Amino acid sequence: MTSLDEIKALIAQKELFIFDLDGTLFNTLGDLAPAVNYAMTQFGLHTHSNDDVRTFIGNGSMNLIRRAVAANFIPVASTRDMEKVAETLARENYSDEKIKEIHKVYSEYYWEHCTKNTEPYKGVVELLQRISNRAENFNRNEDCAECDKNGAQPVNCVATKSAKVRCTAMLTNKPVAPAQKILKKFGLENSFATYLCGDTTPERKPSPAGIYEILRQTGIAPEKAIMIGDDTPDVLAAKNAGIDCITLFEGFGKTENLLPLEPCYTAGHIKDFAEFI
Repeated sequence: MTSLDEIKALIAQKELFIFDLDGTLFNTLGDLAPAVNYAMTQFGLHTHSNDDVRTFIGNGSMNLIRRAVAANFIPVASTRDMEKVAETLARENYSDEKIKEIHKVYSEYYWEHCTKNTEPYKGVVELLQRISNRAENFNRNEDCAECDKNGAQPVNCVATKSAKVRCTAMLTNKPVAPAQKILKKFGLENSFATYLCGDTTPERKPSPAGIYEILRQTGIAPEKAIMIGDDTPDVLAAKNAGIDCITLFEGFGKTENLLPLEPCYTAGHIKDFAEFI
């Protein structure tokens, strides 16, 4: 793991913190696994342990279902290889239409139950609220004569020139409907400068397109941005976009899948460095 001093120095250079959702901001496994298993039972397939479902997560919910179905026929570890998954599904006559049918059942169940057992990781709510409040307070500098009476802050405001405001964004492959439902439950729906989900981003991670769009919307330079995530799509999206990334080893991603990516900065989880942001 990267030393805390090195993480602190890295964070000090950043203004935009882009977070993943599943396994990073929230432990959603307690709702994802039952939804997957409900869909499996509806189509005569065997169910999976929470740890196995954790292996299936990544690259969107459709691939989650593809892996869960394929794991009925190949070892769970092999489902990280999407080419092998595709070959298996084709061999077992699971067409795209059939997978979509299973995914629909999964999605409907998950939507109804997506906040039942989901919890934010330690320190997440406090961190996001603190950054959001700090940015909100910065929007108007009452001691600056350049700020107008309506609270607008022109570019020549003294505070704008001298202070550095940090902001957060979220980039997840999860569909927007359950993502918003989870954020709303914990009062975090307005805590981000922007957020993109699996069905609202230009392209899903590991494509860099979502990061590029967040950079465009916030107007922050790539060297001032950092991705914080727990799985392969997060690490690769950051690399593809040319921004730094802190890889979390205590989320859903498994160490054996993350280490071959040679992540530059690693930590246990957000709680270990939240105080530095």
